Amino acid sequence: MTTNWFGVVGRNGSGKSTVCEYLVSKGYQVYSLSDVVRQYATQAGLVHDRDTLTSLANQLKTDHGTDFFAQSVVQSAKGQALVVFDSIRHPSEIAYLRSHHVQFIGVECSLKDCYDRIVRRGKTTDFVSFEDFKRQDEYEMNGNSFGQLISECLALCDQTIHNNGDLRNLYDALDDMLVDMGASNVK
Repeated sequence: MTTNWFGVVGRNGSGKSTVCEYLVSKGYQVYSLSDVVRQYATQAGLVHDRDTLTSLANQLKTDHGTDFFAQSVVQSAKGQALVVFDSIRHPSEIAYLRSHHVQFIGVECSLKDCYDRIVRRGKTTDFVSFEDFKRQDEYEMNGNSFGQLISECLALCDQTIHNNGDLRNLYDALDDMLVDMGASNVK
């Protein structure tokens, strides 16, 4: 039964990974759609910077359909009761996941706060100027990238968290939201 399957949507640096980590502490297993892209990049010997991964993701979605990553992670998640899907970037991914009874949580945050967060976390894909970050954000948010329409995905979410506060506020809001969405294993 997949009533406790959730998807997390948001721009880079909005707090999606923090939401997922919190759900892991509640017993959820995370399946990231971006991990599919990273696996292909590693196999092809490609660098894991944001522009390269986005380009590869778009090519894979062109070749296999825009819900290709969603199909891949659902296969991996079968049999799991408590699942959270991360890195959802296209409405067709939401449609496919929703057909498997996934509910969606949007994570909203100001662009400046998102940038400040990625600078602090320092992943391989995070070493960019604010100008490059804004360019990448525009590309991913508004359909300039074939395989990414994050703003449309956010509009399709069942619930939205505004993550401009501290962690305690985020966790409390998330707990309340999960109860409203019928999740088990909360609080």
